[in-house]
Amino acid sequence: MQRYTREIIHSPRLFEQWHFTHTILQSKQFALMKVLQGGYGIHDTDFWVERIGNKGFSIVILCISGKGRFLMEDGTELVLNKGEAFVSGPDGQGHREETLGPEPFEHIWLMLSPESPILHYPDFDYRILEIANPAILRELIRLIISEDLSGSNADNAASDQAERLFMHLTRRILSPASDGKREKSHKGKLTELWNQVAQHLDEEWSVEDLCRVMNCSRSQLTRLCREYYSQSPGEKVKEMKMEYAKILLTTSTMTIREIAESVGFDRFSVFSSSFSSYAGMSPREYRKNVPVP
Repeated sequence: MQRYTREIIHSPRLFEQWHFTHTILQSKQFALMKVLQGGYGIHDTDFWVERIGNKGFSIVILCISGKGRFLMEDGTELVLNKGEAFVSGPDGQGHREETLGPEPFEHIWLMLSPESPILHYPDFDYRILEIANPAILRELIRLIISEDLSGSNADNAASDQAERLFMHLTRRILSPASDGKREKSHKGKLTELWNQVAQHLDEEWSVEDLCRVMNCSRSQLTRLCREYYSQSPGEKVKEMKMEYAKILLTTSTMTIREIAESVGFDRFSVFSSSFSSYAGMSPREYRKNVPVP
């Protein structure tokens, strides 16, 4: 367990993590962009961070691979997929960040001053933005860290170029210009849709129900889900239900039948079969074998 100002961080048993050193933070590009802290990590399922609201700095989480989950103070649950960025403003609400699913959560994180020139939003709570090519960001940040560890980055042209390109790409991700009006509209509607689903997981949620909330056709919703999540609408709903069932199995005293009903399954056998195909074990086996987070 590590404590930072306005943050509590729990590092898992299996992880890789590098924090930016003073040398990196004082380099020209990072200093110009007012990066207060940052780093790169590959975290197993035990990883979590809790941040309070009105923290006085912005947080940017760039998901390179795997998935992260953000549980917001108001009860909203957000899933950060590969190729997406979570941005929380200085006055944004508190939240918990954690690894989601069996694959390690690989991400770059930046703590930015409220005066940072790469954030163009005057006031905001949080946003999910798209990353065009996360693999490039990974290679750039690894180069920057590697050169710093070698002790030669102070006068190394390669490191300087990597920092320039990293900051250029990060600025593009965070710039409103990178988020067209139509794309913004789609993302906003999808966020509202999944927030509504998350608040009513005890309902069945057919694709027709989802389309009605989104006010779009079945083909359009399917296309958007494939584009943003690499899943069908039904698969996305199932993921949300099964992940919530996992939480209840490991953190509550509810019976498995009660958990099945809380995620919209009237028939216990259907829930058990669906959960088994998703998690690779029955609900009873999962409760018995998976440790409490």
